[in-house]
Amino acid sequence: MLFENFYKSFFAWIELRLSGSSWLWKVTFASVALALFLAFPPYTLLIDHFRDGGTKLDAWVFIHNQAQDLLHPKDMDYDVRRENMIFRWTLPLLSFLTNGNILIILSIQAVLGVLFLKRIGDYIYSVCADKALTGLSILAIANTFVSVWAFADVHGYGDGFAYYFLLAALLSRNPIVIFLSLQAAFFTDERAVVAGGYLLLFWMVIQAYQLNDFSFSGLVRRVFTGQSLVMWVSWAVYFTIRFYVQAEYFPNHSYSTIGTPVLFANAHRNGLGSSIWATFEGTWLIMLAALLALWLTRRYWLIAALTIGFAVLVATGIYVHDLDRALAYGFPFVLLSFFILHQTASVHSLRVILFFAAVVCVTHLQVFYMGYNRILWLEPLPVKVLMYLDHVFGWNFFR
Repeated sequence: MLFENFYKSFFAWIELRLSGSSWLWKVTFASVALALFLAFPPYTLLIDHFRDGGTKLDAWVFIHNQAQDLLHPKDMDYDVRRENMIFRWTLPLLSFLTNGNILIILSIQAVLGVLFLKRIGDYIYSVCADKALTGLSILAIANTFVSVWAFADVHGYGDGFAYYFLLAALLSRNPIVIFLSLQAAFFTDERAVVAGGYLLLFWMVIQAYQLNDFSFSGLVRRVFTGQSLVMWVSWAVYFTIRFYVQAEYFPNHSYSTIGTPVLFANAHRNGLGSSIWATFEGTWLIMLAALLALWLTRRYWLIAALTIGFAVLVATGIYVHDLDRALAYGFPFVLLSFFILHQTASVHSLRVILFFAAVVCVTHLQVFYMGYNRILWLEPLPVKVLMYLDHVFGWNFFR
């Protein structure tokens, strides 16, 4: 009874708070503020980078080299990271346009991180027309890796750009916007190229419900029509450019890690289970509830398609050190799961699921895996302040 009263009071409170014309912006900024308070970004790494003459964070060094000469960057074979970056051109382009100003690039990434959440809110509200559900969705996703990383990534990886451009393509109906957004995402990181398949699944399932056609032939047909056709064209253009540039300028280039499932090695395997859980946290409740809804409504072909898609997400993730970054490209599965639940469950059921999903996401520590069996976490702001004071005064409480 006590919990029931709290639950009812909570929804009465949140609906009151989400009144007014700017309610979506308010919940977006509040969610970002809470997420960064609970998991403060490692900006001290950036300070150390500038203090060491701009050499501490190697990715930024190579991005600068690419911006100077994209097709002949110096020190290309310095290490595996640079080897993997030669076809990632979005950040070098921004570096060229900003004269190598890292702070401007990170500021743009942070703005896109805010817009990422806002656009998710726009989509959720367009589906359910429920402010409370929209607010809880934003709050939950804001406190997961895919959102926090747009602010915490000071290393020069740029996934925040790729996440945003994938979302822009996912939610657009304009083929030009979709194509340009996909190219921007693809040339940010190769993981986005694989993630294009998740967008195909998203559009396929949405249209299946809109047309009430869940047949195998109908699902396959929709993978090659409409927005999905733009995806195939985008893939073709991307690989054409990539293969040409490699043949013309990097004929001897190869990936030394291809064919090696990194996460199965003794030095890395402890991160697999942690990342599969921690990347999605409470949003697992949304995805599992959607899976149950598909099973109860006998949408077996959809289950098969989504299972294959998620298996691809996990399988491609085990080939890289930073598994969380790879798994976060699966955020379309969360949005698609919400849509499925809205089609099959009551608003009351959705509110219960979103309530607990948000609670788990907010209370769960922001941990992620960066390889070599290192499970890292972002400290809350008060702890970060204490750590700084400890460093300044030499108390040595934090080691």
